[in-house]
Amino acid sequence: MIWSKEVLAGILIILLIASAVGGFNYYREYKAKKLDEVAYMVFLLEEGKAKEEEVLRLAEGTPYEVYLRARKGEDVSDLLRDEQVRKLFLERRAYQLYRDGRLEDALKTLEGITKEDFNYPSAQLLKAMILEKMGRVKEAKAIYVSLSAEMRGTYIGRIAHARLLSIEGP
Repeated sequence: MIWSKEVLAGILIILLIASAVGGFNYYREYKAKKLDEVAYMVFLLEEGKAKEEEVLRLAEGTPYEVYLRARKGEDVSDLLRDEQVRKLFLERRAYQLYRDGRLEDALKTLEGITKEDFNYPSAQLLKAMILEKMGRVKEAKAIYVSLSAEMRGTYIGRIAHARLLSIEGP
């Protein structure tokens, strides 16, 4: 029996679709397996059983890359797509700079966080602590007063109030 062109074309289309679906599933499983391997390597790194550079090379292009680069102290804000998550990492970067004694750089980093951002209050608290450490107590005090009033009864508000009391005394 000789098949018509339409039947052969139909069979060819079905084979192409099946190949595409199979290829897609294989690729998805490959990516999941690679991500599992990276997760395991990150675990080994945290346990002190893997080298940071090796794990970072494996994690390139995965969600773990951001974590590993932030862990090293790098600025990762350009790697993030979500604006609010980027702001969180900006604050984290500012804290690391503060901890390392790079106070001016920390203040400059915090400028990227505005009143519209969810982490503005905590960024302002960090800013006040930086200013206080720089000896700019009057500016720090103004931020503490503002946070104490606006964030009354919250964790941030209580810390701001405590810092304010430590400056002014009882």
